[in-house]
Amino acid sequence: MKETYLTKEQARVLQLKSQGMTQAQIAKVLKTSRANISILEKRARTNIERAERTIKLAAKLRASVVLKVEAGSDLFLVPKLLFKEADKAKIQVKLTAPDIIAKIQRDAADRIHGRSVTKNFEVAVTPEGEIIL
Repeated sequence: MKETYLTKEQARVLQLKSQGMTQAQIAKVLKTSRANISILEKRARTNIERAERTIKLAAKLRASVVLKVEAGSDLFLVPKLLFKEADKAKIQVKLTAPDIIAKIQRDAADRIHGRSVTKNFEVAVTPEGEIIL
């Protein structure tokens, strides 16, 4: 296995977990305690989340367009503003307006209420037209 953010033990625990095994069953297979399996699983998930955030940050850093969406903004106006900025940069956005709204509702759920933005956030567009929050 190539170097990753997971140890071999963490990867094995997640693999067995994905096969439907309980922590107790995994502990028995790996000849360790259920508490140790719990710790390995939690650390593995933390490491995966950290890696995902790192990937998002790396993509944002190379983004051609970054739109700052401020609290009080109408969520339904964000796609139009995003398309306008992407057009200036000669980038074709891969998502439709409804898809952009759905992505924001999914990825920034804690920053919106209904169609109103409650906390500032950024939407980035990569040179390939991918949308990143």
